[in-house]
Amino acid sequence: MTSVRFTEFLLLLLLHQVCSEEPELVFKSEGSVIEMGYCFGVDYIAVYRSAPEGDQLLGNSSNKFTPNTPPADLQGRVHINEDLHLLGLKISHLTHLDSGIYRRECWQNQTLITQHTQLLSVCNEEVDSEEIIGKEDGRAELLCNSSSIGLAGTSVRWYLEMYPFYKPTLFLDSNVSLEPLVENLAVKVEHSGTLLVLDSSLLNLNQQFYCLVIKGTHCLSFQNMYPPDHSERRDIFASQGDRLVLNCSAGGNDQEWETPLGKINGSSMRDSQMYISVGDESDFSLVISSISEEHRGHYSCISPSLEMLYFLFLCPKKESQERVVYEGGKISLECSVGKDGSQRVEWHRRDLSGQYEVIHDSNDEPIPIPEALRGRLTLSEDGYSLTISDLEMSDRGEYWCIVLKNVFMEEDDDYEEEYDGERTEEDAFSEDQYWPDTQKCIFKKETTLTVLVKPGRGTDSNLRAFAPEIYTTAEPGRGNSITAYAVGGGLVGLLVVGAMVAVIAVKKRARVSATRRGADSRSGVQANIQLDENACYTERLTLNNEVA
Repeated sequence: MTSVRFTEFLLLLLLHQVCSEEPELVFKSEGSVIEMGYCFGVDYIAVYRSAPEGDQLLGNSSNKFTPNTPPADLQGRVHINEDLHLLGLKISHLTHLDSGIYRRECWQNQTLITQHTQLLSVCNEEVDSEEIIGKEDGRAELLCNSSSIGLAGTSVRWYLEMYPFYKPTLFLDSNVSLEPLVENLAVKVEHSGTLLVLDSSLLNLNQQFYCLVIKGTHCLSFQNMYPPDHSERRDIFASQGDRLVLNCSAGGNDQEWETPLGKINGSSMRDSQMYISVGDESDFSLVISSISEEHRGHYSCISPSLEMLYFLFLCPKKESQERVVYEGGKISLECSVGKDGSQRVEWHRRDLSGQYEVIHDSNDEPIPIPEALRGRLTLSEDGYSLTISDLEMSDRGEYWCIVLKNVFMEEDDDYEEEYDGERTEEDAFSEDQYWPDTQKCIFKKETTLTVLVKPGRGTDSNLRAFAPEIYTTAEPGRGNSITAYAVGGGLVGLLVVGAMVAVIAVKKRARVSATRRGADSRSGVQANIQLDENACYTERLTLNNEVA
């Protein structure tokens, strides 16, 4: 890098700018890799580097038959991902001379769709990141850790990421002053700028800090310090035409939703396709009247004190079913869909209280089984079958399985060839990352589970003898349950009819006996009584009286 380029870089580094059009400052260590962002669903990507003589083209994926020829100092280190659905460019084995300004452009139909500019600063080393922990006295301390601190000629620079842009912004340079450059920032500077003391309440604003140790024009080290994570992330699966509410609590006047269709705040009209819910003042939820293809993507509810993140997947029309089971039994749920290696299956549950939880994600082994299901839940090896045993009343609710498919990694061999050149440890890390933009929902099945109280003993003993199948611990469906009730009702009816017939027979026998006793008591009369045996105790009696 020429001295002119380095001077331009340092001037830009010292500017205090937060406008979204300005380059995003990125810190990297020597020998690491930088990825210049990604372009999704476009024709080609082009990446440039700023130089005193003008922009230098590093790579252009539209040149299908012409190899890219980056500047001499980058040859062999620039790699392009040429997959049709995921275009990107990265530079490996970074050096100090790679510090500078880079611009990534996404093109479709000969039209520039998006562009992103980065200001890269390459340092000797990256110090391990640390979470900022507030103390009991209401303060938090940020100590810049580096073996280079205290060396002759070194200084410390502090950067802050602030809402709503979340771009590193220089707010303290100990080589210039120990007074913060950002107004109204309650920070106490100690130990020549290596220690910051601040009110721990600032940690609720999702602010991140970076400290850099500088010697002259050379960055020796950088370190990231982050607050406890207050953000929440959730995947949402909906079908076309569904009405959807994305929950978010109110976080003050300076709050908005970022959506695939642009930003939305409280001024949005209720009759539009997306609007902020009206009612409770503490509610800032987003309502989507009718889901369509254009609604698929990222949603963020952002305020200075919280951030809710959603990714909305558009699924085919869901399959629905209802299952009725007895308490103490078991049930098996199946995801009936073709299986291949590029698919991902998830199981979700929402109980009667509305509590939402993920039961299983084939791409995320660390997900713990909900405590209420531990020891009772079994998953098949491929995750497409879920069984719950020893069912409890609390197991009632909605269960659904989701099947996702990678839209750009059809085969592992193709993915191995996405980037030409050798692979690094950072490549391995990138492969394990979850990119929701590259996942497609291909199947959704929803099951409403009803758990009935298990029938008791006593009066049910006869029914158990006649129809033990309706008391089985297997999982009957709704149709099976109705059949069981019908069989039970029929048996009860038969018992009642039998009892009535027995009562009538007893009464008729009593009447016949009384008639006989009356005939025998009369003197001089002989009663000859004939009973039609085939009539089974009918009331027809034939009396033959013979007078002696």
